[in-house]
Amino acid sequence: MTLNKKMLNYKSMSEKHVAIIDHVGRNIIGKLVEETDSTVTIQNPVILHVQPQPTGQLEVQTFPLFFFEFTDKSQREKNAWTYNKSSIVTSNVVLDERILSQYEKINTPPEEPKQTNPKIISIEDL
Repeated sequence: MTLNKKMLNYKSMSEKHVAIIDHVGRNIIGKLVEETDSTVTIQNPVILHVQPQPTGQLEVQTFPLFFFEFTDKSQREKNAWTYNKSSIVTSNVVLDERILSQYEKINTPPEEPKQTNPKIISIEDL
């Protein structure tokens, strides 16, 4: 099976989420599309940024590697990124449901605002 066929069928596979650390040290999570001996392809990757707070707690921020708003609306399902394993660190961690829930919220494209037809009042009606 070629890469393109595998990428087209990624939704039908049982979804597996992966975590990597990229070449600049960012923690990235996403849905695994394909993994070879030399690459890993992740759908809708999200950057996890963790920062300690003065209270001693950790603040966890998540944001997309690439925002939906920058892509053509008809092509938003095409957001898979391929990383060379020689440039990243892979893991075998199982991600917590809270992080996966946050991941899903981020990767749900915003809904278009529903148009309502408000009654337009002319100045002459006043």
